Amino acid sequence: MVQKAYGDFSMSRIQAYEWYKSFKGGREVIEDLPRSVRPSTSNTEKNVAKIKKIVLEDRRITEREIARDLDISNGSVHHILHDILGMRRVAVPLVPKRLDFLQKEYRKNVCEEMIFEHGHYSTFMKRIIIGDET
Repeated sequence: MVQKAYGDFSMSRIQAYEWYKSFKGGREVIEDLPRSVRPSTSNTEKNVAKIKKIVLEDRRITEREIARDLDISNGSVHHILHDILGMRRVAVPLVPKRLDFLQKEYRKNVCEEMIFEHGHYSTFMKRIIIGDET
């Protein structure tokens, strides 16, 4: 009934029962208690930098090959590539989801060069459209 009244902003019935049970058992604080979980050893800045360097050197490398080279799990490599570095697969190579400053600058320079070529050489567009390799 509480979830019907408050929607997603309320605690589920199962969670309410768990809290009731823990408070009945003597718990007095509402903050999360420390957990005994093993800290992540693969999602470090060092590994992120290594993976970024590897991918920029060879964009056709697979996640499995990176994991084998760095001796970390495939899931960690996937997490670093997709969630931390923001990369995804397009066709085969890994590419950034969003362009960084240098990539934007490079694309701008290429476009300016093409505009310059179009203005100074009358056959420039014909060579692009028909695919002349000269």
